[in-house]
Amino acid sequence: MPTRPKIGLSRLKGRFTGADGAIGAFLCTNLARHSNGLPKTVPTEERQTACDKLPAVELVQVAAAMLTHKIVSAISDAIYHRRLPPGTKLNEREIAELFGVSRTVVRQALIRLSQDRLVDVSPKRSSAVACPTFDDAYQLYQMLLVLESGVIDQLTESISAEDLDKLRTHTLKEQAAYESHDDDLGDKLGREFHSMLISFLKNDIINGIHTQLRRQEALINALYRSGFDYCKLRDEHTRLVDCIARKDSTSAKALLASHYNLVIRGYKFDVAVPPNIDLKEALGL
Repeated sequence: MPTRPKIGLSRLKGRFTGADGAIGAFLCTNLARHSNGLPKTVPTEERQTACDKLPAVELVQVAAAMLTHKIVSAISDAIYHRRLPPGTKLNEREIAELFGVSRTVVRQALIRLSQDRLVDVSPKRSSAVACPTFDDAYQLYQMLLVLESGVIDQLTESISAEDLDKLRTHTLKEQAAYESHDDDLGDKLGREFHSMLISFLKNDIINGIHTQLRRQEALINALYRSGFDYCKLRDEHTRLVDCIARKDSTSAKALLASHYNLVIRGYKFDVAVPPNIDLKEALGL
């Protein structure tokens, strides 16, 4: 069976020029410490040797994936922190120039973002930050309610005292964030409460579905949340834990439904046409 050609990192960098020069740079600066699944305890020289033995095509694939992840993270962060409003155009050529990569790498990043419904990708026009509607939000929370209600049914019969303590500790952190007026931390902890609840079921498929739904929820929350008073939400998390501790799934599910109705009431969907955005500044470059 023929083997694929191998090439050392230092020589591989020279094979990339122009927009793809970033791939060569990533290979030389990052791959040595992530090569071949070696633990961090392996000496640097051994790690470099392992990298040198990797087929060139695998090195290129890993480097491209790393660059794609970098772009995905930058755009996601800008969306969640409202630096990229709904409808903002995401020009592939401009993003490629900002990151020093090819448009192919940018396209892969935008497709990844579209899978989480953060970005709308169109083959005929520029991609843009997604513009979820009220119906989108309603359907999303309906799905979350169905999923989490099913989990509550099972947890009320099986949750451990240790997991209950974790939930109670988490609600105390939410309250502390609220009292210190750290709204960003409070929002983050509020979403993590639901993720923690799901994780106690130890079902990877459900966890994966819930994680994807939560990413969509985070987008809607970031884009459309108004100055609504969310104090009651923190109290409902505490009451929800009490219901689960009492094995009262009926009350817990009713509280969860009321909880999500209250969340939706805090959104304002009459968003204006997005202003001209400086992508370099929005992406923190």
